[in-house]
Amino acid sequence: MVEPGELVFLSGGTGTPKLLQGFRALLSDELLTVIGNTGDDEEFYGLLVSPDIDTLLYLFAGLLDENKYWGVKGDSFYTNDFLRSLGEEAWFQLGDKDLALHLVRKKLLLEGKNATKVTSELSRRLHIQATILPMTNDAIRTVMITKVNNRKLTVQEYTVKTHEKFAVKKVLYQGSEKAEITPECSKALSNSKMIIIGPSNPITSIGPILAVKGFKESLMESPATIVAISPIEGKRAFSGPAAQLLHELGMEASPVSIAKLYQEFLDIFILSETDRTLAEEIHALGIKTICTDINLGSKKRRNDITRLILNELK
Repeated sequence: MVEPGELVFLSGGTGTPKLLQGFRALLSDELLTVIGNTGDDEEFYGLLVSPDIDTLLYLFAGLLDENKYWGVKGDSFYTNDFLRSLGEEAWFQLGDKDLALHLVRKKLLLEGKNATKVTSELSRRLHIQATILPMTNDAIRTVMITKVNNRKLTVQEYTVKTHEKFAVKKVLYQGSEKAEITPECSKALSNSKMIIIGPSNPITSIGPILAVKGFKESLMESPATIVAISPIEGKRAFSGPAAQLLHELGMEASPVSIAKLYQEFLDIFILSETDRTLAEEIHALGIKTICTDINLGSKKRRNDITRLILNELK
């Protein structure tokens, strides 16, 4: 039997939300605590957009567009279209209902609430039972430094505006030297029995979380079993630029590289059956390996992975 607070997830992008669907199918939402990445937050027209947190809010509120894994299902884009007619580039797709959430977030921030309290209030208004926590209350921005002209791109500019066409030589987590783990995140990690790092991009989704001062130390000190699922099968990522970024940053586009990034605190690594030949190399890092079908494209596979992970809960 799983108790509230025993399961904590580290989430970013679209990979972990897919995994969370499996857990939601088998467990009540109030049993789930999710720490979300805020490194790809960005301001548009004075409004703070927090894509990874928003995806979690919409997921647990039953509003998520599951065809895209971002935004509100069935949303309209009249505001975005009108911005273009006014001569704005409007390259970031902001749906009309999505904009309403950003307006409320802005209002709450202007009232002096920090990111944790804002997220809690939005969760309450959306009748969410899960606990969603931003990784920090401080501003961290993930910045990609390109190989040509040292151009600086935010994550949204890199993925949405330029469609990942610029090779990256370095990734910075600006503000991480000052940003601190929140008391809520620290408590969640120390009280949990299992921490699950979803199949999210290790560079742009999980990397910013680990860059928060005190976060990696809290993982290392936690009594929880820490499990990660590979976002890569063979040399290809299931979605997004994870494999591309690993290669461009001088690492092999392989589950082994991800295991090494998490080596200091990881107990169990779940990788594809097709990568079984890599299991011994990962095991040599002191990490238990489990090989299975890790494609989360179907409800059955999401539920199967959930059961596999829960069987490791002690």
